[in-house]
Amino acid sequence: MDPGVRAAFVAAYGRLVADVWSDPEQEILLEQDPRALMARHGLILPESVRIDVVRDVQDAEPDLDAQVTAWEMAPEIGQFMLVVPSVELDNDTELAEHELDSVVAGLNSSCACCCPCCCTT
Repeated sequence: MDPGVRAAFVAAYGRLVADVWSDPEQEILLEQDPRALMARHGLILPESVRIDVVRDVQDAEPDLDAQVTAWEMAPEIGQFMLVVPSVELDNDTELAEHELDSVVAGLNSSCACCCPCCCTT
């Protein structure tokens, strides 16, 4: 995958995950119409590609490279597994926006560029 295309996917995917984590309406849309949620973030797949949402990965480290590969291969294999880890917070604690920025998709919040850089390779 072209480094610029990869960086654009990673940025869009990171925004999608952050929105689902921070906005209950986005989480509902993820469950009801993941294709529409993805499209809101610029992640558009052909209608022929089935989108399966995976939420229960609390004990696993999210694998950004696997998500990039799944995105790249989706049109060819006809399936995309969208991994959006569920967030279980203790004591009804909410993450602050700066906390979300630092954990989403493994991106450093100081790097919000759309070009290839050390945080997306």
